[in-house]
Amino acid sequence: MRECFRKSVFHITGTLVIVRRTSPQTQKLFRCVPSSSCYSTATATATATGSSKEQSFTVNYLINKFGFYPESALSASKYLILQNSEKPDSVVAFLRNYGFSDAQLNNIFRRVPPLLLSNPTETLSPKLRFLLFKGASTTQLLRIVSTNPVFLHRSLQNRSVPNFNLLKGFLQSDERTIVSIYRNPFLICSDTLQHQIDFLLDVGFRKPCITRLLYQWPSLLICNIDCLRNKVDEIRKLGIDPSRASFVPAMYAKELPKATLDKKVELYKRWGWTDDAISKAFVKHPFCMLISDRKLEDGLDFFINNMGLDPLVLASYPVILSLSLKKRIVPRASVLQFLQSKDLIKNGINAAAFFVTEKVFLQRYVIKFMDEAPQLLKLYEEKMNLSAMDK
Repeated sequence: MRECFRKSVFHITGTLVIVRRTSPQTQKLFRCVPSSSCYSTATATATATGSSKEQSFTVNYLINKFGFYPESALSASKYLILQNSEKPDSVVAFLRNYGFSDAQLNNIFRRVPPLLLSNPTETLSPKLRFLLFKGASTTQLLRIVSTNPVFLHRSLQNRSVPNFNLLKGFLQSDERTIVSIYRNPFLICSDTLQHQIDFLLDVGFRKPCITRLLYQWPSLLICNIDCLRNKVDEIRKLGIDPSRASFVPAMYAKELPKATLDKKVELYKRWGWTDDAISKAFVKHPFCMLISDRKLEDGLDFFINNMGLDPLVLASYPVILSLSLKKRIVPRASVLQFLQSKDLIKNGINAAAFFVTEKVFLQRYVIKFMDEAPQLLKLYEEKMNLSAMDK
């Protein structure tokens, strides 16, 4: 009676499942660290001493129903004993009524087999209804649960609700919080979420930056604290301060596959950028590595071939490549090129003209020259109208 639990470890289709067998009075779920394939789960109803008949039934059920490999089904059957199909079939039917496909159900039960012994009404329903109540669509619900089925095995009140509220504190609405969880389903029952956010605040992240991370790139938090610390240190060594808004996109860019980054670097080089210019551009504006190849090609072609800008001068203003070519660059460039042709502006075109607000641009480059070039406003409006028609 003194023994409060025993622990066993077995592999199921590449997933490490830790099953802790406790007394009925001390059932509990243990720590679940969000990673690509490692979770912990618990059950007090499974027993390693089931009859060979029950074990055989369990093995056949797992193989025929969910496509377990025989060896995986045999390992699982030592800790998950199904006396008949009534209980697991009721769980399957319950989830199927919510819209889960066979492929999603197979993934759920291969990842967390003990869910087959869950009580649909008392255990599963409250968790699914929680997400729906918070505004999750059916599509979002199915993806969240099938990607992270351990959510159905964790405590709703002790883990999922606190995590949801923590996220909402930054994202300010249920809708945005659901989007964040949809993009990274492991957030909803992560044991490390609070620690990760505390760490980011400690190293200098501003709250708006954390909000952006949680909403746009929450996948950056699919790691433990040590891994997150390494990611942050890597970007800091480049000279980017954690307090800058560009720190988060820099982290995300560094997570891209090497082949993707190499392809982007080669694209810039084809347009005359040097390795040093590319490195400096990344520090200034990390998003330059996240712009689509098509948008980059169009932008570089326009600035270098149409406007005659030197590639290395352009590299000094990498943020300019993130601006809309049709809605901002082309209309303003038309005005600037006209002024230059009339010798109304000296020393070439100032790149800063593309960054200022609409009001400032009109004042500095259109209204200011209305006496010398009354057609400027019409020219600018025509280009703006063309960009609107292209939407």
